[in-house]
Amino acid sequence: MAKILVIDDTPEYIEMLSSILSEYEVYAAKEGKKGILLAETVQPDLILLDINMPLMTGYEVCRRLKQIEKVRHIPVIFLTANDGSDYEEIGFNLGAVDFISKPFHAALLKARVRTHVSLFQLQSNLQAQVDSQTEEIRKLNHEMTYLSASIAELKSKETGQHLRRVAEFCYLFCKFLGKDEAECEKIKMASVLHDIGKVGISDDILNKPAKLNDEEWKVMKQHSLMGYEMLIDSEFELMRLAAMIALEHHERWDGEGYPYGKKGDEISLVGRICAVSDVFDSLLDKRVYKEPWEEKVVRDYFVMMKGSQFDPVITDILLENFDMFIYTWKSLQRSRNSQ
Repeated sequence: MAKILVIDDTPEYIEMLSSILSEYEVYAAKEGKKGILLAETVQPDLILLDINMPLMTGYEVCRRLKQIEKVRHIPVIFLTANDGSDYEEIGFNLGAVDFISKPFHAALLKARVRTHVSLFQLQSNLQAQVDSQTEEIRKLNHEMTYLSASIAELKSKETGQHLRRVAEFCYLFCKFLGKDEAECEKIKMASVLHDIGKVGISDDILNKPAKLNDEEWKVMKQHSLMGYEMLIDSEFELMRLAAMIALEHHERWDGEGYPYGKKGDEISLVGRICAVSDVFDSLLDKRVYKEPWEEKVVRDYFVMMKGSQFDPVITDILLENFDMFIYTWKSLQRSRNSQ
């Protein structure tokens, strides 16, 4: 059953509307502030709103309703005994969909309410379908991104779930930096591809169980540029963001990193975030060339390298929330081992 909210200061009109609209679930409020609260609670399919009310006019109620995200889409029909067209212009400019004059003509009232309720429900159903399809596309994009990243992961036998963990750490850093959910999610997905350039590095170098010699290290460092070149020409913003992360996640705060030796704020924020996330995970994880480091040793390393290898602000976030990052790392390890 569709829900109608009546906001009118005259009890007789509320009673009359409830009777005429008996096929609907009718809610009522006698003044604007209570009507707004009721609209947020009930989430009606239509609001019938009197213009001339004390304390808060119907115009002001409508203006406030249209500023509230969860109810701004609900259609509003003004109820009025006013004459002339000026009041209609004001109402339509505030977002009303129709006007019904007092005293009411029952058949006309029911017809207009039925029309606007049907339109609203149709729009709501269409929006729900669009939202569902959009979510499916988002999930597909995520899966394709992880699939692409896994190609690089398969070449480096020791990395396991490294890419997914780094993505989660990047997300956490963004949250601590006060970024909104959409921005955090975007950086999380882009960071999954930070090592995509490794698909161009030979297996002998990637999986060598010893320290690389100078020539091998020179080849290994090319993966940053390779990843950047693979992604930068994409028409999608997410891929171009991933390109920047791939390029800069081995740059250092002191300018001693690669491929370009960028320094400080010359390195993008996402590059600096991923640099900390990447090393944090790599030190904790077992690799073909090293055993995993103990948690205390990892923490001491970041204390020592703060302001030289790593952005001091991002490093402080890690150090101040070290237990949380360790817990997250262990949780993701458990998740992998249970698969």
